[in-house]
Amino acid sequence: MNLAPPMGEPLDGKGKTLNPPAPAGWTWYEIDGAVCRDGSPTGFFVHNGSTNKLLIYLEGGGMCSNASFCSFNPASASSVLSGDAQTVLGTVFGAINGRQQPGVYTQADHAGSPKGIFDFQDTRNPVRDWSQIYVPYCTGDVHFGTNKNGEVPGLKNQQFVGYSNMRLFISRIVPTFQGRVGQVLLTGADAGGFGAALNLSMVQDAFGDTPVDVLSDSGTPMDDRFMPVCMQKLWRESWGFDASLPPDCEGCRQANGGGLLKLADYLIAKHPTVRIGMISSIEDEVIRLAYSVGANNCANSDTANPIALTVAQLIDPNILMPASEFTKGLVALREQYVHTKQLATFYKGGPNPNLHQHLFRPDFYDTVNGTTLAQFMADFIGGGLTQVGP
Repeated sequence: MNLAPPMGEPLDGKGKTLNPPAPAGWTWYEIDGAVCRDGSPTGFFVHNGSTNKLLIYLEGGGMCSNASFCSFNPASASSVLSGDAQTVLGTVFGAINGRQQPGVYTQADHAGSPKGIFDFQDTRNPVRDWSQIYVPYCTGDVHFGTNKNGEVPGLKNQQFVGYSNMRLFISRIVPTFQGRVGQVLLTGADAGGFGAALNLSMVQDAFGDTPVDVLSDSGTPMDDRFMPVCMQKLWRESWGFDASLPPDCEGCRQANGGGLLKLADYLIAKHPTVRIGMISSIEDEVIRLAYSVGANNCANSDTANPIALTVAQLIDPNILMPASEFTKGLVALREQYVHTKQLATFYKGGPNPNLHQHLFRPDFYDTVNGTTLAQFMADFIGGGLTQVGP
């Protein structure tokens, strides 16, 4: 089944002037019909590169599963997470005023210059000369919701429309770049990493013969042994996943609410030349916290609080998903799909195995088992399928 949305008009090349201005080299486009969780308008930034390649980056920023967790998810494009989003306590003040834009999470004060994939001056950056799209995250649904009048415990009237927005975005991006680019990389971090993988088939169908690969940073899906089934069910029901999952994906809609990883089987079968890359710290505390909503069969999912859970785990480490279980989930994913010759993985251990999101940070150039993430990414976009880390 072809999931491509109806195509719209190419972007006008002018965009909308922002005050203060957009980062140097970027232009903001507000897209008609695209809205954030609070109903405010949204869109994306565009950077025009010098080569015939395009990177589409989906921003992260938490998952809106109850009122407390939603307070750690920006509800508009004019809201950001406090701090640099590397750790849970590093974002202790939740969502605050600020503009989501390339480089916003480079430093805790949001004043740093873009690094990693967004630094177009660093010759080590393998996508420095690519055109890029930067999509803010303000829907709380890992860029995959279709519920225009959503509700989670403690919060009503939420627009979980990340997938609906993505279809609108792609309907403008494809007419603008098709014919100009011969390679597309769909990527993102945190919720954007999940969203990149979830939206892959729609994006590939829209670009037609132009190959699209996906590289997910700190948004690694796992099978039902590690990714709580009850939490998957909450996502489906609260955010409207059943309407965004491909209608012909057998297995994507399990009776118990689980089976989201079955989408990977669908992607591999439908798109046999697509390559999927996964990046993660081996003990990522932010994703372990997100998965902890499903602890004890979601017994406390209505009232779970990110900071309270993080502090409590100092006394009882089992409050969060155990680090060892998270690592097992990563390894199990690799073992399940490495034989397909479509998967590459970069699992980061070392002295800080719990840190979150890497593509846009200085640690993009840190070495893991003799390879930097920048080198891994260069190999991946060049056609390689490297397995790095445990």
